[in-house]
Amino acid sequence: MSHQCIADAFAPAQAKYKAQIMSQTWGHLAPKKNKTYKGRIVFAVGCFGDDPLNPTALFCEFDGLDSSPWFFDALADFIAEQESEAGCVYEFKGTFRNYVFKGRIITLLNANEQSPIAPIQSAG
Repeated sequence: MSHQCIADAFAPAQAKYKAQIMSQTWGHLAPKKNKTYKGRIVFAVGCFGDDPLNPTALFCEFDGLDSSPWFFDALADFIAEQESEAGCVYEFKGTFRNYVFKGRIITLLNANEQSPIAPIQSAG
């Protein structure tokens, strides 16, 4: 029997145990069902690669909502699903309710266009 088969056999029990531990540890931070949280996210898309941190949240705050593993997963999925372009910074303003984001996203900075930001001069 291969190691993968053994791992597959224990996977459901481990997933259940992990969910129980997460709930016991961070459950008090989980978003409340049917509660609407108003807030803002600023996120950016880097120009190198498509690793799990690209796009990445630069700022995130929702009134009355603490960070939790469940919110982080929802946030990461949300910003990854957005149509975005490398070299851009975006802002979402809206609500989060029952793991659904509703609101508006605008582009704050598009580094691919003429930008008011002065280029950095290297010393030397």
